[in-house]
Amino acid sequence: MPDPRHLHFVQSLEPLQGGGLGTAARQLHDAMCGAGLESCLLSTRGRAFREEWSGVVQCERAGMEKMFYAPGLRAVAEDALISGAVVHGHGFYVYPNFVVGRLTRRRGLPLVYHPHGMFEPWILGRSRWKKRMAHWLFEGANFRHVRLWRALTRKEAEQVRAVVGPAARIVVAPNGMDLAPVRMATFSRANGRRRALFLGRLHPKKGLRLLIQAWARMAGEAKDWELVVAGPDENGHEAEVRQWVRETGLDGSVSFVRAVSGPSKYELIASADLFVLTSYSEGLPMAPLEAMAAGVPVLLTDACNLPEALAAGAGWVGSADQISVTKQLRAALSAGDTELRQRGAAGRELVERSFSWRNTVATLHAACQEIA
Repeated sequence: MPDPRHLHFVQSLEPLQGGGLGTAARQLHDAMCGAGLESCLLSTRGRAFREEWSGVVQCERAGMEKMFYAPGLRAVAEDALISGAVVHGHGFYVYPNFVVGRLTRRRGLPLVYHPHGMFEPWILGRSRWKKRMAHWLFEGANFRHVRLWRALTRKEAEQVRAVVGPAARIVVAPNGMDLAPVRMATFSRANGRRRALFLGRLHPKKGLRLLIQAWARMAGEAKDWELVVAGPDENGHEAEVRQWVRETGLDGSVSFVRAVSGPSKYELIASADLFVLTSYSEGLPMAPLEAMAAGVPVLLTDACNLPEALAAGAGWVGSADQISVTKQLRAALSAGDTELRQRGAAGRELVERSFSWRNTVATLHAACQEIA
């Protein structure tokens, strides 16, 4: 049987509109190409976004931003959806799923769906009526057409079964990491303080209030630390976070950096002594993997779905509540240089061993050959 052609689609590759979802989809596409497989990726973009990648077609959006409507996407998809293609949908409920999903169904092509954490309870509870409408209009038909679900973790595999039924065909294949750009990153820091880094969309689900409140409780014990909050603002949440910083008197130890990408992002990660993500809900987030690949120890909530980090001794993991986050932060900020280095090295070994795009591509491609 000849290798299938992989066609991916995702709402956006922009840091704010696509977030980790777009990054993971693009890196999977790149990894497939690097493995000698035929792959292309369709996405939408805002008018001002100009980043481009090989094998990626981005159609300009129009109308309401969050619907991800792109007038040119249908024509591009019609040309790309050739016989023998396996279609990969990353995320749900937006225009690319409507138009590409319908074409996939009409042409009888196999559909692989990648939830990327969208079956997490915290996510399922948000915007329920909008999701129900989208499900009634088109997503329900897509779900019924899916031949293979790709789960990032065993936990997500169980969430898929809970939503779509016990008979769902599922392959577990985690997100991976491209280690080369992380290893090449260098940095310089002028103030000499240790640095904790949050990197991601500024969104309520990321648990920044938990982090800021815990940081405030540690202010007297961690005067040689600074917290850098980096990422694009979503729906004005940055103003809320800045207000929390002012209210807790942390202006001198917390700073903000807008969205970074490419080499600048990896330089920022490499500058950190600790990476922090206190989320309420994730699939398998890319940023902690990037931090561990750079040898930076991590502080995570269990909602980040990386129990391997705790098992490997790569950092501190607790629940997404104030008591636990404060406890884990106290342990991390009181760690000595030797412990931080050892935990960072353990994280790098973990990523190299268990989160390789090569392994993920091999697992996913083999599963796709069975349904092609």
